[in-house]
Amino acid sequence: MVRVSRTLQDVAKEAGVSMKTVSRVVNNEPNVAEHTRRQVLRVIADVGYVPHLQAQRLASGRTRSITLHYPLADPSLISNEVEMSFITGIASGAAEQEYFFSLITGELTPAGLLKLCRGAQADGLVLMQVSLDDWRVNLLREHDYPFVMIGRTANNDGLSYIDLDFEGAILEAYAHLIELGHREIAFLTFSENWRVRGLGPSMRSLRGFHLAVDRFHVSPVYRECQLEVEHAYCATSQLCSQHPRLTAFVTMHNTLAVGAIRALHDLHRDVPESSSIVGVALGKEAELVIPPLTAVDFSGHDVGRAAARMLIQELNGRRETHPQVLVRPNLQVRRSTSQAKLVSVQGG
Repeated sequence: MVRVSRTLQDVAKEAGVSMKTVSRVVNNEPNVAEHTRRQVLRVIADVGYVPHLQAQRLASGRTRSITLHYPLADPSLISNEVEMSFITGIASGAAEQEYFFSLITGELTPAGLLKLCRGAQADGLVLMQVSLDDWRVNLLREHDYPFVMIGRTANNDGLSYIDLDFEGAILEAYAHLIELGHREIAFLTFSENWRVRGLGPSMRSLRGFHLAVDRFHVSPVYRECQLEVEHAYCATSQLCSQHPRLTAFVTMHNTLAVGAIRALHDLHRDVPESSSIVGVALGKEAELVIPPLTAVDFSGHDVGRAAARMLIQELNGRRETHPQVLVRPNLQVRRSTSQAKLVSVQGG
């Protein structure tokens, strides 16, 4: 038996409502009585009506798509588990609402961003790599274009974002190591370039580091690193040479943790037997490190999906306020930390 393709008009007739009402239900628009919405959805299911997405987009003047602007300093990071988890999360959040999703990883100029907004390529934007004074945010606000941020600026009045409490995360990492008896702790953080650009993760992580130094009365030992294993390896080796009594490290990325672990192994300071490591802003990726990394977990996938939902709610007119979500630290103790042991120093 061949099933006859049904039209929007057929659904309206069967449900006893206007075609406009069916269109509103199909497009998930507000201002439809709940019992009417249920009736229309029931008829749609019964008759097997499938909306024509291209026709919907033309009729509404909307693309039903969102774009992520994620200007990666190093394009190779796109294959990293940490970075990729944000992208797949946003894609999942868009798909759940039957929205298309696109990704821009290159730098944009103000003219290029305006062209994107005015060219009907997307209904709204998700911004990553947000700086404390971000020109994209200023431009989008000026032109009243819908966007949300994974991250936040210095002034977030009237803005929507989801971000990690970096300061709290660093304090949590240091508190765990202090509780284990560590007093000589080094901090491996984002690159100098990130700090110069005023990127939120870098600036807030450094602030958290200085808060930890003051609170726990430890020495301010740290290095800024590019997010590459080899750079972290070199930085860790240098720190151990300059500060031979180090017993623990806090790292801001999985690549930094891996580089540090390799350097410590080559220096016969295996983790966690001789040195402890805590990672920050990692999710399931922490379990892939050997040994599994004690870390402040932060699911990029969940954050990306939440950001997509946040933006689509705004696009669908279902939100009157601007949500601001700060993800609290969630320390997961695994096998990369242990009680502090005295480091033998030649001639000490």
